[in-house]
Amino acid sequence: MIAPKVSVIMACFNSSVFLEESVNSVLSQTLGDLELILIDDCSSDNTLEIAKRYQLQDDRVSVLSLRVNSGPATARNAGIMVARGEWLGILDSDDVAMPSRFEEQIKLAVSDKDLVMIGSNSISIYKAGHVIKKHKYPTSHNDLINRLLSMRAFPPHSSMMYRKDVVQRFDGFNIRFPLSEDYDLWLRLSDAGKITSIDKSLVKIRKHDANISNWERGMLQIRLGVAAYICHFLRTHGYPDPSVTNDEARWGEFVTWIEKHLIDEGVFEKSKAWADARCEYFAAENSLIGTFRFSTSLIQSGHASVLAWEMFFGSSLPRRLAREWMLSTK
Repeated sequence: MIAPKVSVIMACFNSSVFLEESVNSVLSQTLGDLELILIDDCSSDNTLEIAKRYQLQDDRVSVLSLRVNSGPATARNAGIMVARGEWLGILDSDDVAMPSRFEEQIKLAVSDKDLVMIGSNSISIYKAGHVIKKHKYPTSHNDLINRLLSMRAFPPHSSMMYRKDVVQRFDGFNIRFPLSEDYDLWLRLSDAGKITSIDKSLVKIRKHDANISNWERGMLQIRLGVAAYICHFLRTHGYPDPSVTNDEARWGEFVTWIEKHLIDEGVFEKSKAWADARCEYFAAENSLIGTFRFSTSLIQSGHASVLAWEMFFGSSLPRRLAREWMLSTK
């Protein structure tokens, strides 16, 4: 069997509400030379039933079913293990790929053999599908690297296409970074080749309660995002990477150390203010009213100026923590 150009990896967990729209957006691509791998992460709804129906309807679709709920990193890694394509396309099960997405990304990949990662601009949509906002990102390798290292807005994971052999070289997604496994992989790939983003909105990212208001998940993402940054900093400066150790106790100490410093610096408090403001924005389902509520919420929190600065220029805290950890291990 001839291998497809792109293997689209879609991790699914209780995804029945939006799954059909997401799958249809892949199967109707202008690039037909692809396969779609649906990985059901032990859903309790009829996600698996829907996935298997598509498998019967289209021979480009294959379905994997995990016996234990393990999270998106493990689910995607399972898909990567069976993927046959030269490139891996990522699409979350509630997002939508624009019709020409993979054709345009493959065209760019063919034109530049040094590329290992290709993203795109995006469009945020409400639960029902109407547009919230269009997001534009840099396209050059250096500008994207600067975004990564300052932890600023970056092309969304659902817009990404990765060269499979390079991802496999890093053993896929590191499951030690739940909710930040994408950021960790981006940092690793940025050292392995060129990264870019297409200056066109090729994916719609759906905003709904499950990905907006869960603050505990937000705290975990911040903590492990900073951990991923520090691990990258240590690797590039010739120091041991805590994320690849087999010593679970040492890894736990590392993450706890980060959490303490984030608390001391008020990072969680500021991020809670940002999360609350975003909830106000999306709850309005009207851009003008949402913007007013968002701004009011930030101003009342007392963190508006700091958050605005970090949105445009990033935070210096991860680099400071990386240097502090580095000195502590000498």
